[in-house]
Amino acid sequence: MDDRTVDLIFGGSLKSLPPVSSKIVRIFTSSTFTDTTMERNTLMAKCYPRIKDYCREKHGLEFQVVDMRWGVRDEATDDHMTTELCMREIKNCQRLSMGPNFVVFLGQKYGYRPIPTYVLSSELQMLRDELAAGGVDVILLDTWYKKDSNAVPPVSVLQPISSILVNFNNKRVPKLQAEDQAIWWDTLTKMQKLFRKSSLQLYNAGKIDKDTMHNYFMSVTEREVINGVLNVKNTKNHCLAYVRYINNINLQNLKKASNFVDILNRSLDAEASKLLADLRDVRLPNKIETTNIQKYTVEWIGRDGLDNETHGEYLNHFISHFYKNIIKLVDRAMRKEDSSAQGQIVTEILQHLHACNNSVKVFHGREDDLNFIENYMTNSSDKPLVLYGEGGCGKTSLLAKSSAMSLDTWFAEVRPTNIIRFLGTTPDSSALTPTLISICQQISYNFALPFESIPDDLVPLTAHFKQLLTLASQQQPLLLYLDSVDQLTGIGTENNKVSWLPTRLPPHCKIIVTCACEEANPEVSKEYDVLRRMIDSEENFLEVKALGEDLAMQVLKLWMASAARDLSNYQWRLVSNAIGQCSLPIFVKLVFAEVCRWRSYTKPQDTHLASTVMDSIMMLFERIEKQHGRLLVFHALAYITAARSGLSETELEDLISLDDKVLDDVYQYHLPPVRRIPPLLWTRIRNDLPNYLSEREADGVSVMNWYHRQFRDTARERYFKNMNMAMYFHSMIADYYLGIWGGGIPKPFKYTEIQRHRFNLADKEGVADRKVPLQPLVFTSADGSSKRYNLRKFGELPFHLVRSKRFTDLYAEVLFNYEWLHAKLNCCPLQAVLADFEDAKLHVNKDAVRELTLVADALRLGGAILGQFPDMLAPQLVGRLLPEAQHAAVAALLQQCRRVGRSHCALLPAHHCLHTPGGPLKYSLEGHQFAVFAFRLSSDKRYVVSISSRVISWDLSTSDLARDLCPQLEGIMQNLELSPDNKWAAASTNNSVSILLNMLTSEYITLENPLEEGETVRGVYVLNHHMFIYGPNSWVQYSMRGELEDTKPAPDSAPYDDVPWEILSIEFRDLENLVLVKWSGDLDDDRLLVHFCKSGTWMQPLRCRGAFTLNKYWTKIYTSDPERGYQISVYELNEEQQTWNKIEELHHQYTDTAEAMLQLKRGKKDRMLLATTTYSFVVWDFNNIIPRGNHVDDKNKEEGDDKKGEEEEKQDVQEKDLRLEGIVLKLPHTIRNISTKMTLSNSFMISNNNTYAVAGVRKNLYVWSLETTKLIKVLDAHFGRIVQLEPLTVGAWNNVITSSIDRTVKIWNIDNIFEQVHKIDRQELPIESISLARDVPLAVTVTRSCWGLWDTSAGRLLAQLADAPLGAIVTHAHITPAGTHVVTAESGCVIVWDTQDRQVVFKEEQKGIKQLLLLEDGSKLITIDMLVATDNVDNLAVAHIVARTIPDGEKIYTVDYEVRGTGYRAAVVSADEHHIVAPGMDKSSRECLHVFHARTGARLHRIPVKNSGIKDMQSIVALPHKPHWVAVIGNDKAGILDIKTKRHVRFVPRWNGACTRDGKTGLCAPSRGGLDLIELKRGTSVQQLISRAAEGVFSIITMFSSTDQYVFYYHSGRKTLRVFRTVDGKAIAEYRAPAEVTGVASAHGGKALAIASQDGCLTVLNIVDPYE
Repeated sequence: MDDRTVDLIFGGSLKSLPPVSSKIVRIFTSSTFTDTTMERNTLMAKCYPRIKDYCREKHGLEFQVVDMRWGVRDEATDDHMTTELCMREIKNCQRLSMGPNFVVFLGQKYGYRPIPTYVLSSELQMLRDELAAGGVDVILLDTWYKKDSNAVPPVSVLQPISSILVNFNNKRVPKLQAEDQAIWWDTLTKMQKLFRKSSLQLYNAGKIDKDTMHNYFMSVTEREVINGVLNVKNTKNHCLAYVRYINNINLQNLKKASNFVDILNRSLDAEASKLLADLRDVRLPNKIETTNIQKYTVEWIGRDGLDNETHGEYLNHFISHFYKNIIKLVDRAMRKEDSSAQGQIVTEILQHLHACNNSVKVFHGREDDLNFIENYMTNSSDKPLVLYGEGGCGKTSLLAKSSAMSLDTWFAEVRPTNIIRFLGTTPDSSALTPTLISICQQISYNFALPFESIPDDLVPLTAHFKQLLTLASQQQPLLLYLDSVDQLTGIGTENNKVSWLPTRLPPHCKIIVTCACEEANPEVSKEYDVLRRMIDSEENFLEVKALGEDLAMQVLKLWMASAARDLSNYQWRLVSNAIGQCSLPIFVKLVFAEVCRWRSYTKPQDTHLASTVMDSIMMLFERIEKQHGRLLVFHALAYITAARSGLSETELEDLISLDDKVLDDVYQYHLPPVRRIPPLLWTRIRNDLPNYLSEREADGVSVMNWYHRQFRDTARERYFKNMNMAMYFHSMIADYYLGIWGGGIPKPFKYTEIQRHRFNLADKEGVADRKVPLQPLVFTSADGSSKRYNLRKFGELPFHLVRSKRFTDLYAEVLFNYEWLHAKLNCCPLQAVLADFEDAKLHVNKDAVRELTLVADALRLGGAILGQFPDMLAPQLVGRLLPEAQHAAVAALLQQCRRVGRSHCALLPAHHCLHTPGGPLKYSLEGHQFAVFAFRLSSDKRYVVSISSRVISWDLSTSDLARDLCPQLEGIMQNLELSPDNKWAAASTNNSVSILLNMLTSEYITLENPLEEGETVRGVYVLNHHMFIYGPNSWVQYSMRGELEDTKPAPDSAPYDDVPWEILSIEFRDLENLVLVKWSGDLDDDRLLVHFCKSGTWMQPLRCRGAFTLNKYWTKIYTSDPERGYQISVYELNEEQQTWNKIEELHHQYTDTAEAMLQLKRGKKDRMLLATTTYSFVVWDFNNIIPRGNHVDDKNKEEGDDKKGEEEEKQDVQEKDLRLEGIVLKLPHTIRNISTKMTLSNSFMISNNNTYAVAGVRKNLYVWSLETTKLIKVLDAHFGRIVQLEPLTVGAWNNVITSSIDRTVKIWNIDNIFEQVHKIDRQELPIESISLARDVPLAVTVTRSCWGLWDTSAGRLLAQLADAPLGAIVTHAHITPAGTHVVTAESGCVIVWDTQDRQVVFKEEQKGIKQLLLLEDGSKLITIDMLVATDNVDNLAVAHIVARTIPDGEKIYTVDYEVRGTGYRAAVVSADEHHIVAPGMDKSSRECLHVFHARTGARLHRIPVKNSGIKDMQSIVALPHKPHWVAVIGNDKAGILDIKTKRHVRFVPRWNGACTRDGKTGLCAPSRGGLDLIELKRGTSVQQLISRAAEGVFSIITMFSSTDQYVFYYHSGRKTLRVFRTVDGKAIAEYRAPAEVTGVASAHGGKALAIASQDGCLTVLNIVDPYE
């Protein structure tokens, strides 16, 4: 395709378009029937399946064969349509096929020579006259040909055989049938003679030309070759020919021989031989390239002449030659294909341009609508135009016509970029994301921008698209036409398909969309209603109505004329009556298709028209069923209608080939060589449904689906009336995707009665391989290198299992199947996986819902991790669902996680360690690396935006990360605001830097502090077009490009200016209306001053205290009244006087006189007011909805109150106005609310239906019942203080969102507040180190305030201990190998605990302990402490080594040595426990190693470190296999010393000190990334475990397991723990921990590992090695 053509296509031109390249290889096989049966059957059985697989796997092409000799129904013979069908099919193959499209086999038979089905009436008259003149009787021609005057010019039609010989098709009475068939063949021969005789005479007389004459002599095969080869321009790339000569054909056996040669009157037909020789030996070889023709000569052998046995060699050669050549042509065609992004988009645009042209061709009338559209296109409207109307009203054609008019006339002077998409008609225009990408590519091409910058992710993509629209100019306007936007599918469009459309268009850009709208059907009109809300202007909507009777008739006549058809007057009256009933274009089109088939001689009872769209579709279906066989059509259309998103041609053929009901019907009378449906049968049905089935994309494949909704509805009505039938089809499709009969498994079938009778079959049943593919979850290439996921299976199987009610299969194969979940997570978004569960939940019985919900919610909770690490599926499910393993299905799934899941991640939790679903926690949103200081919800409550050092937003319906941005700012962001349209987010940091972020494109600008010298930024605010930054005395206004627009000082504080004030916060409605609050600047002085600016005028300020809030419309202020202590009063704005006047006083009961009002918030729709006080939360219920009968009242509790007192109380309550009485919810005694910032404190929310109040205080959620005001539940919510809490109660959601210092945002489901919470044990503070016992499953952890004792087999925290009632400062804790004692260093003491009794058995003061060492199997303890003198001038200090016995603590010896005063380096014990080696200083302040005798403490040596050759000692290691060797580890190498000889042994480059017990292998793990196994002799790499990609400098924990079988590697940047096998370096796990890991240790004899984390948890993971 040349560049100019490509330019035109991208510009959207509709002139001289090249054809569209297709995804199909379709070859027409032409041959005579009887003499090639052997070859064709062999191809079918052995060759076609291979070619099919090749095309599918190598190029993603569908391979189809058109073999007209197979499966042509008797009806086609009857009405003489075979030849016409053949020609039409050849055309289709040439139009559609990629590469080869025609293969001919010629032997020694010329074949069937039919008489023409249609003859021009004028020509027939000449022939007839010629014969009559010669005195020949022409009664036969007059009987069998009827003149059809509806054809223009008139044509004579050969009548169906059975219309004259009624028993021709009567298979019930074979005798009568045989008689009629004999008569027909005799008649046919006579007519052939008549035609040949007369045409020859006319030719000789010069009245007709040679071709016209030859028409009456030609065989079908020759006609095929003429159309398929001889008239073709480029045969080299499209055609193959095979010629076979048989020597010595035995003519004695005439019956057999007649299959191979043409016989006439019991001898060779000389005329036929002559015609064949001319074709085969002259015309064909002259035309086709020698490379594309192959000749064979074979011998006639035995009775049958040709046979598979005797001619095996020839057949094999033939098949391999055929395979090679077809493949060659396909590859050649694909090489020419432009498979680049540009090539694919050219194909995409072309399809739409052709569709547009096809619509324009048949468009007539509608001038008024076109004028309306022209006016829109040329006026200054900046909104899209919407064409709406019912289905089939002609919106598409009108849209196409507008596009053509724009190019031809409306914008003829300039060069518009014309972008048209008929959504849902092509693979790339079905889902929103690919559609937008292709539109962006088309715009980019026209403005010479690269495709690379087009994002893939929907949110930035939408923004990019809107950005591109601004490129439009006067000379190059951008015109977009989008047909049926309501048909879009795909992620992001589930609940709203049109919100991505821009509502304001830049100049010179116009968008026209069409959308269905039917009053009677609100479901259909859903998108139309959204568009109405988005585009709020009447003149941007045009209703497309029916054509009206006159226009409809006019259009119909024009269409008829262009089809060269006419009708009789009576027939036109019928048409006019029908169109009077309904003039929708879709109906007119159906009528047109029907009446085109009427002939002038058609009987009136056969010319019937329906009066509604559905009835005419019913008639169409009925006609097609009659023509192609009822069962076949019924099943084929039912399969398409049943499929979730349509079916590809191959899938449909496969399904019908598995459907024995259809095959028994198709093959009633013969046995097929391969039990599959002849591909042609479907092709012909499809030809009769032109344009009603569209091609669209689903799961990466081109599928067929109904184009109009009316067709789908009619098909459902017609074929699924009976529920069992619907289930039958769903079940068959499910079997297909389950692959039950795939890959050569033969499927049994029963022979029909007729077959058994005809072929004398003894068996009732047979089996046959249906040649359908296997359906694995993943297609892996032969060498295992590439993977393709079976997306069709993921898309369709669950849908059909649910709808065929095969729930057992659904659970086993899909929802509780580990492999399915794992594969689907790898290739589909989490939403798609969850949708299967949601769909199933609606159909299964109640008992199963709980299990489905558990698994779905487990996936949802793990969403953030699984999105990034799908291989974490098994650990996620096991860690979450262990407590729910009493459910059989869950237990089975966990079993698979262990069995199969280990090959994806070999670390599986040994106990419950992750949040279990079904409880109150719905999602935990992770990704922040610092505390989440603020979050905001988008106005539709769909997204939450949160800030720390980065800005992260999540989709609340799915928990997917929507955006993650890390602006390089100084400081931590603290204040966050979103603009009303959610497009902008603004935030400021603690360093007074502000940021303005475009939420659609992720572009941001940072703004340095614009305030006066010495002033800090207090906050920001953002509107749709302006941003504000404010400090203590002024605020600054910016444009969205970050340009400073204005600076304003704070308004005057009079009459309250006797004390200083500064700005606390500002909130804007627009530039003229704002609220500004001032405060004293001191948290202890809670006075406030509220300034209100209404329409540009400042009202008088209102003096308040503690807390305040406004109602929604800013007409009332609620605040603590300075005159009423902390009671709340309500003030209303009086605009005339410009003052706030008190209108109402609210009351609530204090729990304490010192109780201050810390925060006020208004409830939903101002129905409530919510207050936070020091010890309680208060609700004022202005509509008095909450019943108060059961509320707990303090006064009634006091004893000594007699009954009378209570009576009086009750009356008292009656008189009070309950609206003004606050409901008080008290916190427990020791807990109180604090203020973090003036007017801000802990928030609470009221749940849906006002059942509960939920507040976040410290780390917990407190829940009160509003029915009783009692505190009913305290949830352990976060492991850091909760910073913010917001309600999320929209629609059915009854949720609350919290964010915390622990770096997470969590969403809680209030409806599940009382569900059992499976608690995960954790310590209050981060774990700093772990120590595991060797002989028992016990572990000890250190946190700052205490140490924990854990049972590692169950993950239970047994005790948190410290030898001080309020906790101590714990620095070390070690458990003895046998687990009997624990030694700790706490608050300057060394302590020995008895593990069993958890009691202290020994304690002694020893300050500054740096290290604990256990020796001699835990019976001896070494402590090393170090004290630095206060005046430490010469940087020297003394370390003490104390040896004691365990458990008595008897001192064995004490010894000291000099060390450097800064940075203690740990001592080591030699492998035989004879020596202690400690790094320190010698007398002359040089670094040395002190060597002591471990038993006696005697000092043996001081070895200078420089002996080891290492200058920068980091640490030392005792080598496990050589008791006298110690390694000094430096930065990039290590040196080994012998402590006996004090000599240097050798260097080991790159070693980090970790080594195996045999001392042979070590690890090299630089902090910049990478991990190698190295051998310790020379330091060479044995195996690279992780390649050295620079991942930034992060902290790393790496070690061998206790048995040296595995290497553990934790990387704090990735937050994942990887496990490798030491033997072969295979990676067997990458485990993403939920919180930052602080310690890793080998556990349970090397079979497991324990990880300690920042959130105070200790998790034990079993290593389930898949290779063992």
